[in-house]
Amino acid sequence: MLINMNILPYLATFSAVVENGSFTAAADALGISKPVVSKQVSLLERHLGVQLLHRTTRRLHLTHAGEVLASYSHRIMLDVREAEQSVLPLQHEPQGRLRISAPESLAMSLLPEVLLRFQQQFPKIELDIHADGRFVDLVEEGIDVALRVGKQEDSSLIARLLMPCGLHACASPEYLIKHGKPEHPSELETHNCLIYSQRPNPDSWLFVDGQGKDIRIKVSGNLRSDTGKILMSAAESGNGIFIGPTFMIARALKESRLETVLAPYTPMTTGLYVVYPKSKLVSAKVRAFVDFIAESWSNELSTKVEVKEDAVI
Repeated sequence: MLINMNILPYLATFSAVVENGSFTAAADALGISKPVVSKQVSLLERHLGVQLLHRTTRRLHLTHAGEVLASYSHRIMLDVREAEQSVLPLQHEPQGRLRISAPESLAMSLLPEVLLRFQQQFPKIELDIHADGRFVDLVEEGIDVALRVGKQEDSSLIARLLMPCGLHACASPEYLIKHGKPEHPSELETHNCLIYSQRPNPDSWLFVDGQGKDIRIKVSGNLRSDTGKILMSAAESGNGIFIGPTFMIARALKESRLETVLAPYTPMTTGLYVVYPKSKLVSAKVRAFVDFIAESWSNELSTKVEVKEDAVI
């Protein structure tokens, strides 16, 4: 027996021989040569350790083992064809379950509205939202598409920029009254900084001055988290200074629960990306979601978000 043999292609050839009555007719049906058909049947017999066909100059006859295998191979080929027919529409009509990973702050703020409109347009797609702060392994965890702040370098993924995403250093008015408002990024070294652990080099905050010069500051604090909402809540409670994206802090700024600091020094602008596994055959549901959200947010997101006058977008 050939232990590592993938039996399915050989079963397909054997089934074609049985259905068409000869090696020649099977070769024509499969689009391969007659010697290849004969060899594959012989390899299948060798793998199973039984003779499947009596070969004569006039016609082929199934042995008892051949008859048993023919009944199974016929059903298997029918199942394969049915599976193909079931899957093919998925490449053309968006349908099925779509697993989406997104930061909790994004999932709770901007995502619900766009998802509602998406489902109205694509009612056959069932959404499964995974909202947390982790940069999940899309392939390992079976995620179809992810929304991420900041581009991750991964050759196995396709990252499509949805829009630039402003970052802002901010704190509560109460914190700033008690500890003072920093005027230069270097002053952050004396402040309690709330650290987002999923950012590259989380203990090093990068700013850009008015001349475009980078200023990198080492920061520390009594709280770090992989969830931006936790950090923002801590900042609103007067616990320290944190850096958050525009979409997360816009309402808190408008309602004066937070104030931006270091307005002349912009934290390095990042981007909001939609990310999905690289594949020759991207499913229709993924294509539909990527195109829909890219069009929706490129047209709307940058104009819908409001911040205070001294905030840097």
